[in-house]
Amino acid sequence: MNNRLEKQIIIPISQCDNKSNLNITGIFNIFMDLATEHGDEIGVGMDKLAEKGLFWVASKTKIKINSKPSMLDKVFAATWPETPNRIRCNRYYYIKNDRQMLVEGKTEWIMVDMASGRPSKIEGVYPEGFEHCPDVVCDEPFSRLGTHFEECEKLAEYTVCSTDIDISQHMNNVAYIRAVLGAFSTKEIEQMNIKEIEVAYRTQCYEGETLDFFIKNEENCREIGIIKKDGTVACVVRIVCG
Repeated sequence: MNNRLEKQIIIPISQCDNKSNLNITGIFNIFMDLATEHGDEIGVGMDKLAEKGLFWVASKTKIKINSKPSMLDKVFAATWPETPNRIRCNRYYYIKNDRQMLVEGKTEWIMVDMASGRPSKIEGVYPEGFEHCPDVVCDEPFSRLGTHFEECEKLAEYTVCSTDIDISQHMNNVAYIRAVLGAFSTKEIEQMNIKEIEVAYRTQCYEGETLDFFIKNEENCREIGIIKKDGTVACVVRIVCG
């Protein structure tokens, strides 16, 4: 049983931006697909956990972009989980070529009990004798992302649609990123030259809900709060510009 999944992939045009480079939602999609495949391979995937009344919830994700691969580039993509603590576990990712690390990232996952919706112990979830990979990428700690956007400029309004909904029947994690980036023009995204993006997921959103995006602008950073109409913070996205 491999404690790390690494495979060669070809960057598809469907995941590329207007400059024919892998776009940011494409990065998130590749990492999500790798995590799903590897989780199933090592016995901690969705189906196996459901048998135990458990499921994974992503609470935070952070990616660092050193260089974007281009359309049809052949690259190596990998993922592996770290040794978990009581209820949390980081999963690491990277995309690299023969010369350099292109993108690196990590997601903090929480084990949750289906019946109660409360965090559950991870102990005993991984197969007996499973040895976690000790390697670490994207090793800076997650940022403390604020939840107060009352005095901030409104960036956009977004209604959750059918294409945002995943197998869990709520807005997919990557759909938040796609919606936020969609609030900027291609020129604005090019000017931002995004080097890092971090997400803190707070609460679930469902089809038909209307969300307000509020933005805090700092010298080299954009912080976007995704707020429900009742004032609940659904998600916070922090973008570091180059």
